Amino acid sequence: DTSTQIAYVEQQRIDGYEEIVKHAIKRKATFDKRLLQRPPGEVTFRIGQLVQVYRNDLDYTFKTDRKLIPKWSVPRRI
Repeated sequence: DTSTQIAYVEQQRIDGYEEIVKHAIKRKATFDKRLLQRPPGEVTFRIGQLVQVYRNDLDYTFKTDRKLIPKWSVPRRI
């Protein structure tokens, strides 16, 4: 009886994981479809707008002290 319950719980866990993966694939397909429908273009900013600069050099850092540095700058006005 106990082994049957353990097998049942394990099967539920596997089924749940499978549903999560299916949902993620569906979400990605929807996102990609919407992204590809938009025409590529440049982002133009006007004088007076606030912008933030992203530091992508910190994305793949392995030094512990650099992991705590903010990746986005403070807002700056153009």
